[in-house]
Amino acid sequence: MKVVGQELPRVEIFEKVTGQSVFGADVSPGGKVLHGKMVLSPHAHARITAIHTERAERLPGVRAVVTAADVPAVRYGKFVRDEEYFASTKVRYVGDRIAAVAAVDEETAEEAARLIEVDYEVLPAVTSGLEAMEPDAPMIHDGYADYWAQPSVEDRRGNVCNHKQLLRGDVEAGFAEADRVFEHRFHAPMVHQTYIEPHTALARFDASGRATVWVPTQAQFPLRDAIAEILDMPMTKVRVIPTEIGGGFGGKISPTVEPAAVALARKARAPVRIVMSRGEDFQTTNPRHPFHLRYKTGVKLDGTITAREIEAVLGTGYSSGSGVMISQGAAVRAPGPYRIPNLKIDSYCVYTNTPTCGAYRGPAGPQLAFASESQIDIIARELGIDPVEMRVRNAMEDGDETPAGVPLKDVHVKETVRKAAEALDAAPRAADGNIGRGMAAAHWLVGGMASSAGVKLNEDGTFAILTGLVDLSGASTSLAQIAAEVLGVSLDDVHVRTADTDFAPHSTISAGSQALKSMGGAVLLAARDVKRQIQQVAADKLEADPGDLEVGENKVFVKGSPERSVSFREVGRAALEHARGPIVSTQSVSRLIPHPAVAAHAAEVEVDPETGHVRILRYVAVQDVGTAVNPLSVRGQIEGGVMQGLGQALSEACTFTDGKMDNPNLLDYKIFSALDAPPVEVHLIQHPCATGPLGAKGVGEPPIIPPPAVIANAVHDAVGVRIHDLPVTPEKIVRALRAKQAEQQP
Repeated sequence: MKVVGQELPRVEIFEKVTGQSVFGADVSPGGKVLHGKMVLSPHAHARITAIHTERAERLPGVRAVVTAADVPAVRYGKFVRDEEYFASTKVRYVGDRIAAVAAVDEETAEEAARLIEVDYEVLPAVTSGLEAMEPDAPMIHDGYADYWAQPSVEDRRGNVCNHKQLLRGDVEAGFAEADRVFEHRFHAPMVHQTYIEPHTALARFDASGRATVWVPTQAQFPLRDAIAEILDMPMTKVRVIPTEIGGGFGGKISPTVEPAAVALARKARAPVRIVMSRGEDFQTTNPRHPFHLRYKTGVKLDGTITAREIEAVLGTGYSSGSGVMISQGAAVRAPGPYRIPNLKIDSYCVYTNTPTCGAYRGPAGPQLAFASESQIDIIARELGIDPVEMRVRNAMEDGDETPAGVPLKDVHVKETVRKAAEALDAAPRAADGNIGRGMAAAHWLVGGMASSAGVKLNEDGTFAILTGLVDLSGASTSLAQIAAEVLGVSLDDVHVRTADTDFAPHSTISAGSQALKSMGGAVLLAARDVKRQIQQVAADKLEADPGDLEVGENKVFVKGSPERSVSFREVGRAALEHARGPIVSTQSVSRLIPHPAVAAHAAEVEVDPETGHVRILRYVAVQDVGTAVNPLSVRGQIEGGVMQGLGQALSEACTFTDGKMDNPNLLDYKIFSALDAPPVEVHLIQHPCATGPLGAKGVGEPPIIPPPAVIANAVHDAVGVRIHDLPVTPEKIVRALRAKQAEQQP
């Protein structure tokens, strides 16, 4: 291939680096824009007995105040309709929405928000999923039994909003067959996406009763649908225009401030912009789910896994959100990339008095892999087996099935794991200090969502792609490369246009590592159809059969006679006079069969036993990517995922006191910065995938999954202590070392 597989710069790079890109807070619709401000609950759980807005409404400069009384009494939610946009009778987390105000400037809006008084009857709160499952735990949704739920939602009881159980074989027989049985518990806390740009929205409501919303979003069509549902408006009355997005990582899919901005704009009869503060964003948006995990695994003495019993308790927050889907997916991915004949998996999605959690990059992946891969290492070391060979011996292969019974193809676990081990072993282990090495393997099942895209030939011989896919990580460049490859032109000859919900064909969300697979599939079909149309028009001009024509280098030519050719420019103009008319194609794909994308990481670390500080000396990331459409972009995705994963491994955790976040700022919430980042050695395993566009697999999710387990395993190798709860902080390491020393003393 001439274009696909090439390391090409992103098509929008000049706009980004020169500051011309328009992000959410940059939008200017013309005229005066009012400032919006949310009024949020200070309590994790309380009944609302009264809301007093009179003082705020009388404040000079205030143009609108909205509460639950100003919006329809609608319960919404994709899986369980358990959420109301403005709380009317009860708040369920610190940050629950009470009201919103719009004023002529930011200071007045903030003052108006302070003037709104709410009378509360404070109730007991619960912030842990395990505690929320206790029989005497306070009920977060008193009337949840009456909520509508999808048929896939199972076993709702107490604060449990979904329980998914998967069974394969006979787990008790598998344990009886085992020579050893290991059981361990692990915990992974809530962590936040920590995108650079906080949530923001600008809404305008016109005289015809139509709302236009400018917003940085990963999912413009689902967001339009949610706004329409919450405000009880037809979809034709809501237009979502996606702006450039300053990071999302799954955190900009669900509605946050957008419905409030629309409600305020409608009442004030003027455009309203709401920009969250960093603290509000941390406290109220869609972080990663915390997990409590129990893994029980039976093995033969040679390391063969005979059975695994897994219990995963996911704290979803005050509403189910995407927790039902993520807990169901967690049940499928919990065993790891291994063939295990006997399985029992119980995955619980549990209400808590915390923010509703969302689909952070690789949802549930890092938490599950931390537990699974930590235990794989524990077992291997206990049995005296090389951890690499332990993984290879049990690795899943083509023809194996997921725990849900879906057959797998294009599986490359063994090759990926061995490559990671070989790459780390290529350099000798550091000689001095408390040095340790660790590795972990993980997989992500890349499915696909319904998508459509248009491709057209312009009269000057160039091409345009019309899509509604929001580009977070170079997807537009990859789509252009796919089209250019099919059509035989350079990347410069293809322009990608991201349109809004009024004009774009329906597009998938930018999440789940499936955007390229889904939208790439639609673009591939449309480009092939445009190529066919080009050959038909050119056949008349060349007096040849369409089947005898090839395309390449911006022209159509006869096979074996390249001198008999016609340029795309000529074809584009001729098509206007041709019987078939302009050359354009819009094609669609539906849900696609999932395929596994595998990652294996390995690292060497140095641990200071006095302070517990962990220094990463080397980090290797190997990933099975199918065909790397743009290797430059793929490596960037992998490096970025590793850095986020290392933050979750070593420093990140959302902590709460009485439901209020203790560290809602970038000073106290410790993400990995450039000063912390080790060099990452990236290796790509490339075997074209049968179900991916031109062989490509999704690449965004897998690289964030292994790092927590890699670091935990390397720390154990270095100093001999095992950390079972993330993050692996210096304090935990020192405490574990002191406890170990105390046990060894006579």
